[in-house]
Amino acid sequence: MNDPGPSTRPEDGSNEARLEAVLESISDGFYALDPDWRYVIFNRAAEDYFGVSRDQVLGKVMWDLFPQGRGGAFERACRLAMDERIGSQFETPSRARADRIVELRILPMRDGGVAVSLSDITDRRRIEDALRASEARLELATKASGLGVWEWNIVTGEMIVSPRAREIWGFSPEQVVKIEDIQRTAHADDGPEIVALSRRALDPKVRDTSPYEYRAPQPDGAMRWVRAQGEPVFDPESGAAIRYVGTLADVTAERTAAQDLRTSEARLRLAMEAGGTAVFLLTAGSLQGSPELNRLLGLPGEATPSMQEINAGYLPGELERMQEAYREAVATGARKVEVEYRYAWPDGQVRWLLLRGEINRTPEGVPRYVLGVLMDITERRESEERLKLLAREVDHRANNLLTVVQATVALTSAPTADGLKEIITGRVSALAHAHQLISEARWRGAELRRLVEEELRPYRLGAEGRVRFDGPDVTLSPQSAQSAAMALHELATNAAKYGALSSPAGEVSVVWTVAEDQVALVWTETGGPRVVAPTRRGLGLNMLQRALGGASGGEAALDWRESGLVARLSLPLPPSFLGKLFRLR
Repeated sequence: MNDPGPSTRPEDGSNEARLEAVLESISDGFYALDPDWRYVIFNRAAEDYFGVSRDQVLGKVMWDLFPQGRGGAFERACRLAMDERIGSQFETPSRARADRIVELRILPMRDGGVAVSLSDITDRRRIEDALRASEARLELATKASGLGVWEWNIVTGEMIVSPRAREIWGFSPEQVVKIEDIQRTAHADDGPEIVALSRRALDPKVRDTSPYEYRAPQPDGAMRWVRAQGEPVFDPESGAAIRYVGTLADVTAERTAAQDLRTSEARLRLAMEAGGTAVFLLTAGSLQGSPELNRLLGLPGEATPSMQEINAGYLPGELERMQEAYREAVATGARKVEVEYRYAWPDGQVRWLLLRGEINRTPEGVPRYVLGVLMDITERRESEERLKLLAREVDHRANNLLTVVQATVALTSAPTADGLKEIITGRVSALAHAHQLISEARWRGAELRRLVEEELRPYRLGAEGRVRFDGPDVTLSPQSAQSAAMALHELATNAAKYGALSSPAGEVSVVWTVAEDQVALVWTETGGPRVVAPTRRGLGLNMLQRALGGASGGEAALDWRESGLVARLSLPLPPSFLGKLFRLR
């Protein structure tokens, strides 16, 4: 570092004293470094900020005292000032105090060193950040709510209108808006009322800040409904209103929805009257209902029956059943109760009624009332009974047909004689079992567990431990159920003749699982005679493959292990079961 030497001018001493006084008086930290990075000036504000005295730093190399400052923006700015005499100003987190943010000003000095001024701007930044966050929240809130914001300076006449408010009023982004322009946006019939309401708000004696709605015709001929609400600001000395600040909302959709609701309620009343549906409100000892309720109870429209008179129409046991359903709903915390019951009209007719109600409770969970609907379902119940009779008749005829087929095949002459007859009879019987299960399920399918149980029942009598099966509850489609029945029959017949079930010590295990859209069933035989894989495909194996293939879409794989046959069957799941499976997941 070049030493400029002592000053030869007498005024230099006084200048230095004045400079030192100035540096000591400023609130910003200030220090200077010579070209060798040694501290040559360190004012009181810098002492307070860094927590060291000037005696501890003057003449010392900065990097020895504050090594954490190396390698960053600060060092680069200092070198730029030293080498190229270019100053810098920037904000940065303090490396001396990690919780603070500083604004640095770095200037070159004549001797090749640098002067550094720092201002702690942490509090200012926090205030600015809080202000920006508040403005962002306000903007987000107004956007989310669809509100526009406006402000009228009554003294100067200036109007400040947010973009959303401009959109609602129909002003372009660049248009200079005046209060007269806003007044002209209102429908001619609503204008005078808006002016009167505004005057009430700006009157120091009234100060009415109630919201008001009015119509705003659009250029395309559409009618928009607008809701405005303002808050006046009054001069504390004169008491006169000097500003009017408020919000603006497009309530067209709300108005339209309210009108649609009124229309919908009118249509609902007509539909309930036409459809024979009544609305009721049931409280302790009191029943209120729509006019249709009397008709559903077989009473004149003008009647006002008591609860005792209404209860007299329930058939024996029906009122108690309804009360039990209500008590169960209350006990379990259920919101809704639904009961179908029989009710006798005064003229002797018996009607089926459906009650659907929602239980309203206090915050403590105590029931207050039941609000619901009552419908006459007599025709539906009678139709259901007719369908049940018809379905039973169809089932009976189908079973008769299968029995006839079974008998016909059993009596048919064939070159293979009794052996073939026995095989065919068994297969038809398996189909009959499957058909019976499918019929019980109203032709929606059959449970796999029932199919396995029915087919293996003869081999479990007196020795249940020989045959074990396990798996989840699965309902197969009618097609897959018939295929599974045939496959199980073939496997059981083979096991009884040649496999595990032909030996007293033999056992059969049937386990199935559900994966994706398939049921995987594994048939495992153990403890039977030593198994030798067949050299050709027999009639039973062919029947097994055909039963699972074709329209059912299943597959079969046979593993002829020495310890016993292991058969792996795959069957597709019906779409209805898949829907339940995915809902469970």
